[in-house]
Amino acid sequence: MGTVDGSDRFFLYARRGAARQASSLIELLVVIAIIGFLLSLLIPSLKRSTDMASATVCRHHLRELGRSLDMYRMENDGWLPVAAPVMSHQLRREEPEPWFGKLYPTYLPDPMVLRCPKDPFGYRLATVSSRIREPVVADFASYGLNNFIMTIGGGRLGQIDRNAPRRPLDTILAADLGPDNGETAVRSGTVPGPSRNDSLLQWSDGFDPFAETGISPWVTTRHGDGIHMLTLAGGVRDVRTKDILRTPIKKSYSRCAAGGCTLCIDLKVFHYSFAKDQLFWWTGPVPPD
Repeated sequence: MGTVDGSDRFFLYARRGAARQASSLIELLVVIAIIGFLLSLLIPSLKRSTDMASATVCRHHLRELGRSLDMYRMENDGWLPVAAPVMSHQLRREEPEPWFGKLYPTYLPDPMVLRCPKDPFGYRLATVSSRIREPVVADFASYGLNNFIMTIGGGRLGQIDRNAPRRPLDTILAADLGPDNGETAVRSGTVPGPSRNDSLLQWSDGFDPFAETGISPWVTTRHGDGIHMLTLAGGVRDVRTKDILRTPIKKSYSRCAAGGCTLCIDLKVFHYSFAKDQLFWWTGPVPPD
């Protein structure tokens, strides 16, 4: 039986060490692969949980906003906060006071209720919360009021108690408001961000998915494939808007007209239709201007 000399013993130990290192490397790679697999399962789940939490906060904010508007209406002879022009010393011209400025602080003590956690430009409101009544912040809310109610008939539709629609449960009062893209400074002296029509929902903002103008619609897909809408009756609904952004706006829709939509039946004006979710801009008579 042969003996193992020093050089053979060295190579034997070297081979054993290399084998142990290779085994350790394989084990490390296996552990890394398992961690990567677990993260691939966990990260989407965490994102879904975060998105669900943000959506819940958004619905809560809209309900709080609805309660504030109800309190304002009850104490102001049935009127919603129709914005009256005020002099903006910063802009050096008359501008409408933001409608939410009439709610703060009596009816809406916390102005951050106007901020949706998924709004990429929500930070604008946080920077000017102490100036909530000034015209320069009119575009900063994450939510907009139904501009049809606020302006049609010389603003007289804002007297909801007198001009109630036939379907208040299905009438849009407020909703998530975009655009959620763009970094253009829209008013002198304000933080950059998109124009939001003084935080009002326009029934048609000129958006055409097939036009070359590149208009960014206020309708967004802030919460997955849609937005949240508040009705005159205080309910909050999830509304799918992804398909709306792929089709041209029309003057009349069969389902919308069947629901009693005033814009389809009487006015024949271009408008977004949310009839698939049983929601309408207005379902009643319109006072003359």
